[in-house]
Amino acid sequence: MHLKLTEEQDALRDAVARFLEKASPAESVRAAEPLGWDEKVWAGLTDMGVPTLGVAVEHGGSGATLRDLAVVAEACGTRLAAAPVVETMVAARLLARFPEAARPVLDALVEGGAPVAIALHAAVDGWVRFVPGAAVSASLIALDGDELVVVTQTASTSPANLGSAPLASVDLTGCTRIVLASGNTAGAAHAAAVDEWRALTARWFIGLAREAQSLGIQYAKDRKQFGVAVGSFQSIQHRFADLATDLDGADLLSNKAVWALDVADPVATSFPAMAFWFAGDTAQRTASWGLHVHGGYGFMEEYDIQLLFRRAKATRLLLGDPRRELQLLADRLWMDPTSGSIPGSSYRPTVALGTGTDHTVQSASTDEHGGFDFRLGPDVESFRDEVRSFLAEHVTADVVEKAHRTGTIHDAGLHKAMADAGWISAGWPAEFGGQGRSPLEMNSLTEEMYLSGAPVDGLGVASLVAHTLLIDGTDWQKRTIIPEILAGQAMCCLGYSEPDAGSDVAACATKAVRDGDQWTINGQKMFTTMAHEAHYVFLLARTNSEVAKHKGLTMFVVPMDQAGISITPVHTMGGERTNITYYDDVKVDDTYRVGEVDGGWSVMMTALVFERNSAWYGELVRLLDHGLTWARSAASPMGGLMIDDPLVRDRLARIAIGNEVSNLLGWRAAWMASEGVLPGVEGSMAKLFTTEHYQFAADELIDALGTDGLVRHGDPQARAADGWIEAIYRHCQVTTIYGGTSEVCRNVIAERGLQLPRNR
Repeated sequence: MHLKLTEEQDALRDAVARFLEKASPAESVRAAEPLGWDEKVWAGLTDMGVPTLGVAVEHGGSGATLRDLAVVAEACGTRLAAAPVVETMVAARLLARFPEAARPVLDALVEGGAPVAIALHAAVDGWVRFVPGAAVSASLIALDGDELVVVTQTASTSPANLGSAPLASVDLTGCTRIVLASGNTAGAAHAAAVDEWRALTARWFIGLAREAQSLGIQYAKDRKQFGVAVGSFQSIQHRFADLATDLDGADLLSNKAVWALDVADPVATSFPAMAFWFAGDTAQRTASWGLHVHGGYGFMEEYDIQLLFRRAKATRLLLGDPRRELQLLADRLWMDPTSGSIPGSSYRPTVALGTGTDHTVQSASTDEHGGFDFRLGPDVESFRDEVRSFLAEHVTADVVEKAHRTGTIHDAGLHKAMADAGWISAGWPAEFGGQGRSPLEMNSLTEEMYLSGAPVDGLGVASLVAHTLLIDGTDWQKRTIIPEILAGQAMCCLGYSEPDAGSDVAACATKAVRDGDQWTINGQKMFTTMAHEAHYVFLLARTNSEVAKHKGLTMFVVPMDQAGISITPVHTMGGERTNITYYDDVKVDDTYRVGEVDGGWSVMMTALVFERNSAWYGELVRLLDHGLTWARSAASPMGGLMIDDPLVRDRLARIAIGNEVSNLLGWRAAWMASEGVLPGVEGSMAKLFTTEHYQFAADELIDALGTDGLVRHGDPQARAADGWIEAIYRHCQVTTIYGGTSEVCRNVIAERGLQLPRNR
């Protein structure tokens, strides 16, 4: 797995960006309106060889990959380059597939001629309408009936339009034409080119959105209202944080779309549609928010944000109603084009690898295809297969049902089996009895556990506590407590939250008073999930009331069998059991203190690194599987099955896109760890997006079920997905709270990631 550009691509990006910074400032973009054409920009890019960058060397080009072209597309989006660059790069690659027939047009382009346009839709009655770039192009490629043709254009007039783009409608019957291909070959070649356009335009959207984000944030920092920067208002910060998270997800997804086409991934056809829809939607919302932050000034033509706003929306419409892309995506994911039937295996997001569950990409190396590679590699895939086999044996329907019935998302037998297999300590160094597994291997282990439905709350907390002790614990704790945890002999729970201190952990009121080598603890903790199974509670207590509240805290790992600890069960709406724990004169030896006295906040920050992740991604996949199971079997009031209903297909496609983004954000953090880079806000972004999307997906599916969605799992009348969607709808509400609320994540992203001024 590799998620950055090569040195050559960095150099290409910098060269194009430097040229466009000079040749295409906002003033030049305005001057190029209303046609959206700047001959100087086109001439400069032509001199750099950009239009034929992706054409093979033997045909006069540079032989660049689609990944290389994506670098150019992003730079053009950032500067709103007034020339049909993406369209011409795609057209040139298509012409090069038929070099003999296309020789005159291809040679003209290689020699620095005018742009070449490509009609994104097949001709109707001989006409192609509103073709991007056609108003300034000498030639146009179109699918006319069963023929793929390139025509020499007569002058075409562009209508005044939202994006100030050189659009034109062309009557193919009045043009000189060359037939490039016919029959199935023509249709397949055109479809492949349009997918390349989708993927490259998604990268163009990323460039535009990054610029819109930058303009919006800078204005929010500079603009003062009520004596402070508007960027310090929490409502402003949180919207920026949401959009920044979506933008990072769109960035990853569009990179994956480009990569998948470059390596001819077997499921590559789904990613361009996903990327175009999500990147376009994100760019539109980012530019819209930037405009809003500017207030009335954003509507003034002298401000740059309105240029980005108009073009973001206009470019989304070049393929028609964006929702039709969702219908197309549903077709590609779940419909067999030869029979119209639904494949037996459900969609499962491809774990950021492009490998799916039933195939493996056997394509060229990272170096050949340019930096980005979403495969994990044979070692990780082999480990994943081993994990799947283990879970298939041990995570039975009875294990899952028992966890659901009792509300205790833990199974002692499964936990012990995982300890015996060495997987609780798999990511630990050998000197601690571990297997030295990489962060990517460990992420695949976690992902497979959640995908299987394994009840692993206990495992997650145990891992968090053990890792924190490894960093901040004493030698005795490392020698004594860590081995107990890793051997599956000791379970843990977290004692953070209190009745009057939820996300504000520093407001902790539970007190620990020292007397020599002993501490006496008094207080109460809420939401101590697993306390009734745990051997230790990782407990935060107030040890100093004379300093700032976050400086007077100390962490302890307290044995749960100490006198004075009592537990009251709390049953939740989602069916899970949590607990209230009470501490009445609990005596704890100082050997159970973790970190320095009054240094508990630092220990908390360590623990937070291991808590905030996207583990709920696996639950998202299972939710979509339940939705697909229902849609494939339930009759639609309109006739046929629910999977044929456009409203249902729209919902399922949007959920699939969000699942893929959740997946990619989580794997990015794991990849960074594998590279020795400590993730900054990436973990918070993964947690925020995944849990918010989880709630969105459950809400969409329970709405689709209608009254069938009301019946609970386990009831004999639960017909729709056996009631699981209703159960998940209740359960997922807590995921935006556990591990740091969405609002806390947004604060972290806004202040640490986007450098917006603090609001408190």
